[in-house]
Amino acid sequence: MDRFSRTLLAASAESGLATITLSRHVPSLRRNLRSDDEVLMLTPCLRSGGGFPGEFLLLLSKRRLVMTRQSKLLNRIRLSVDAPISELSDVKWSTEPSTPGIEVAFTYAEERHRFWISAQHSRHAWRLEAALARTFRRPLQSIAEAALALRNWDFPFIAKRPDDE
Repeated sequence: MDRFSRTLLAASAESGLATITLSRHVPSLRRNLRSDDEVLMLTPCLRSGGGFPGEFLLLLSKRRLVMTRQSKLLNRIRLSVDAPISELSDVKWSTEPSTPGIEVAFTYAEERHRFWISAQHSRHAWRLEAALARTFRRPLQSIAEAALALRNWDFPFIAKRPDDE
């Protein structure tokens, strides 16, 4: 069993995805990912703010974000988004404290995509958020850059001593 299949099965078990749903989407997912890709997250989601009706399946690997859509009327599986991670911009997500879930938004090919991922429990939402953070976090400032910024910062609420000038 290749790495893609192993990690796909583990991710689908973690998200509680039904086997029949997974078997419908796997051919479309397999066409867009390599056999050595590692699946970080696989979860069903809904489109926020209207748009295309139907259920979506979001797969996040180390290299790509792939989304498939199952139409409500004919139950056909269509590819919705197939994007390399490096080409996604303005990726943002927020958790909803009242209901366990995450809203994910990103821009790809000059189009803004927004999706709602419902989690069964808060621990699952925490894991989804951790996977997003590992994939999309920006490089941190170096310590020297942060120290220089603090040194040049003017703190108006702190009184300066006469010997500082």
